Amino acid sequence: MSRPLTVALPVPNEPAPADGVLRYLGFDSCVRLPLRVDAARLGAELARLPAAAWGRIDRDPVVHAAVESFFAVGYPRGPRPLPPDDRPVLLELPYLREIVHEIVPAAPTRALVARLEPHSLIPIHTDTPRFFRGTVRLSIQVDADGAQRLYCNGLRYDLAAGEVWAIDNLRPHGVDNVGGRMRTNVIVDYRPSNALVALIADGDHGLGIRDDTGRRAFESSSAAHYRTRRWQSLRYELGKRWRRGWRGGA
Repeated sequence: MSRPLTVALPVPNEPAPADGVLRYLGFDSCVRLPLRVDAARLGAELARLPAAAWGRIDRDPVVHAAVESFFAVGYPRGPRPLPPDDRPVLLELPYLREIVHEIVPAAPTRALVARLEPHSLIPIHTDTPRFFRGTVRLSIQVDADGAQRLYCNGLRYDLAAGEVWAIDNLRPHGVDNVGGRMRTNVIVDYRPSNALVALIADGDHGLGIRDDTGRRAFESSSAAHYRTRRWQSLRYELGKRWRRGWRGGA
């Protein structure tokens, strides 16, 4: 059911909304967009990439301990903004390029292709607001063994291949891959446009499921994940602060 907008888009040269674009525009949950992609076609395209295309890139090594990924547009976040360049690998992925640049009616700042190991998780975390509060996060589902459980702000969302979701990544969220196959998805951050916001407004709202038993189990698994990697997490955070000070970044 379509949701009427109560405010205008954020002005690009003004400070980004403190709580992120989605909540600024009045969308208080994750939303399934009225868009579908050909997941089999996209999956086949990705399957043709060499194994060397995937790696443990410069992302949080604790949160993404079970994730292999690569950037198709843009670069890892850092103390200074970097341009939203198409990366060379996108030349080998024409359908992905079509999705990112043409099917979704907005300008991407970053596009990341990720695959999560079977029977593993991305633990509950919140993305850094200063990097993401001016963009809209879309998650495009490619392949998985059964429905994938996204937990966001205490609710469970079941994601299926071919679906496109707007995710509130500035609230606590994580993913539980309960299946026996890699879970592959594409994560794209977009500058908000009127056309994209209209798609979100026309999407499926209120799909979050209150699953207290599943949520508590996932929170427990997330806590155990962090406990077993606490020294790795400490080294990562200290290194990040040192790099910010050395580069003069905020």
